[in-house]
This record gives sequence, structure tokens and C-alpha cells, in this order.
Amino acid sequence: MSEYKPMDWAGMTDDDYLKKAEMQIWLSAYASNNPHAPAHKEVDAAYDDAQRRGKPWLYNRAWNQAYRSAGYEPSDADLEAARAPLPSQEAGE
Repeated sequence: MSEYKPMDWAGMTDDDYLKKAEMQIWLSAYASNNPHAPAHKEVDAAYDDAQRRGKPWLYNRAWNQAYRSAGYEPSDADLEAARAPLPSQEAGE
């Protein structure tokens, strides 16, 4: 059995982040019967990294993609949470 090595979320571009986070979210859901699955730690790390970047919608976007790949459709609230704020909203206007 190989040793678990955490992903370098901070070193990823936003596009790479979305692809990797979607897969880890899907894997985490698939491994819901195994609380020790590495995907659970990766999902937590992905969430934390989206917060660190100041782009929480990245995690929500990846979650929506994983949800769709499982055959479901995200709610309007989920879709809204995955939208990046407009530049005027980021400035607090």
C-alpha cells in the first residue's frame, strides 16, 4: 500500500483546482462508508484553500460539478453560491 501524500492545493491554478476538487468531492461522497478515506482530508483541504484564496465560490463550483457528475442538478442556491462576485461587489460597493 502506498503512502498517502496530500495534494498541493496552494500550488494549483484555479482551473486545476476545479478539476482536482471535483474529483475529490466525488470520491469523498463515494467513500462515505469509509471515514478514513484520503478523499475526505483532501476535500477539507480544498475547502480551506478556496477560503485562503478569497474565492469560496471555487469550492462551490467544484461541488456543483461533482453533484452533476453523480446525476443530480444543483439547486438555484447552489448555483448562486458558485458565482464569482462582480468586480464592484468585491470592492464592497
